[in-house]
Amino acid sequence: MNMIFSNFRLWWQRPRNIRDRVDHRQVTFLELFYDLVYVALIAQLTQALATQIDLTHILNFMFLFFIVWWAWLNGTSYHDLHGNDDIRTRVFTFLQMFTVAAMAVFAHDAMGDTSVGFALSYAAFQLILTYLWWRTGVHDPNHRPLSTPYVFAFLINTLLFVASVFMEPPLRFYLWGISTVISLMLPIVIAALARNRPEVQEQITLSLTPSASFVERFGLLTIIVLGEVVVAVVSGLSSLDDMTMDIGLVAILSMLIGISLWWLFFDYVSHRKPSAGRVSFLIWALTHLVVSAGIAMIGAAILNVIEQGRDTLPSDVRWLLVLAIAGVLLGIAILIQTIRVPEQYHMGFRKGQIVMVIAAMIIVALGLTSLETIPLLITIVICMITPVFFGLAFWLKETVHNLENAPETA
Repeated sequence: MNMIFSNFRLWWQRPRNIRDRVDHRQVTFLELFYDLVYVALIAQLTQALATQIDLTHILNFMFLFFIVWWAWLNGTSYHDLHGNDDIRTRVFTFLQMFTVAAMAVFAHDAMGDTSVGFALSYAAFQLILTYLWWRTGVHDPNHRPLSTPYVFAFLINTLLFVASVFMEPPLRFYLWGISTVISLMLPIVIAALARNRPEVQEQITLSLTPSASFVERFGLLTIIVLGEVVVAVVSGLSSLDDMTMDIGLVAILSMLIGISLWWLFFDYVSHRKPSAGRVSFLIWALTHLVVSAGIAMIGAAILNVIEQGRDTLPSDVRWLLVLAIAGVLLGIAILIQTIRVPEQYHMGFRKGQIVMVIAAMIIVALGLTSLETIPLLITIVICMITPVFFGLAFWLKETVHNLENAPETA
């Protein structure tokens, strides 16, 4: 009997103690699989926005994207802090994936006819996290002062989404909004409760000190969202009956926008931890939300750009495109301010940051013009490629430095 229990405990372990988190570890295939499920969910939100671009649908998209991003952040945070390589972690990760997939099924009209299904799917996701955070406090009493507020917050959010099913719009969405406010206020409430409790302050510091793998997960999510730009180009081209040189050029320029976004994010920001301090971490995390949402909106805009061809874009598509690109550029510039940069690269990063801000301002100004699609895209690409060159120069310097300092092998 003892042997059976011992083997069971080996494969069904307790949640990992927060103090035992490994800072430098590879992101597991389970985590990669978990992130991939969000591809379907984000794609549904992006496609829904692409079909109808106006202020109401943009605001709906931003609201739903926050809900989706918050789900991803909490699932990712729990795994990074308390996950193990055991059957228990796999089972509960797969359960979360089922609920995320269900959210994707109902996401295309989550603020309309499919809102009930979306609400119940999200409530199921929250309920799983409620149980997981509760178990961390059961097995680690020292962590209970921090996990308990999470449990109550997730439980309240679950009940709000379930209760919303019995309400008619717009009251249903007001309850979703209350849940969103609770999520945003949770870090502030926890900080206030722990003000005079050093042991809780230590727990908060540990949870808000991201590991290298946690930082990498943000980069992986960005890759997933960037995929929406590529999908938009391919979907736009496949929907057309005739291919012309002009359409091909629009597609190439659209791809260059996606490539420039990748280059800027992964040369300047990716794999770099935020500066020490809770405020820096929160700004770093929430700015990633802005960047990810902006990239997804660029994908929705580009789908319409491809379908329009070389003609002058409708004002709603043009403004969504330029504002989303400018928002991402400004977001990356803010992220540069929050990350740890080696002293010798401070000046290069500062120059790139300034150029990004200037590029964002120029791109916003393009919204006031009546340029046809191709000249508009060429100007945007030029503005985006300029800060890319600063990032490329830094990357080349760092590569040479790493090669020169690499240990010699026999």
